[in-house]
Amino acid sequence: MRLDHLFDATWHYDLLQEVGSTDGGDGQVYGQGTGILSGRVNGTARWSNYPRLRGGYAFPEARGTVDVADGGFVLFSLTGMSSVTDGRGVHVMLFRTDDERYQWLNTVIAVGEGSVDRADGVLAMRYYACVVDHLPSLDAARAMT
Repeated sequence: MRLDHLFDATWHYDLLQEVGSTDGGDGQVYGQGTGILSGRVNGTARWSNYPRLRGGYAFPEARGTVDVADGGFVLFSLTGMSSVTDGRGVHVMLFRTDDERYQWLNTVIAVGEGSVDRADGVLAMRYYACVVDHLPSLDAARAMT
């Protein structure tokens, strides 16, 4: 698999409310905020996130929209895992749009890596489009059936 740079993003929470772990269960957070994307996709984002907290990690479940700089918008979903102790984060993003200029995003799976500062509610991430780069022969797999 090849990873092609898609965009860099800064995410800023403007609301962050947390319910700690109770009775040994997971903690939960609700947050919402804005973001700035720059790269193959340029624009401003608005989003909400409802991550679960467990074992020193946050598991984001975010949904939002990017108002692209040249008009139109792209919807996105974001999942992943971030360490709340060392601030390392990994995301997976999917996109949906009917804007012809950005419909190529509808078939992109993006992965991101970066830094998370939970105390200040800010993230700095770099996202890559996953591109299939290796297609093994199916002959061996067919022979096994």
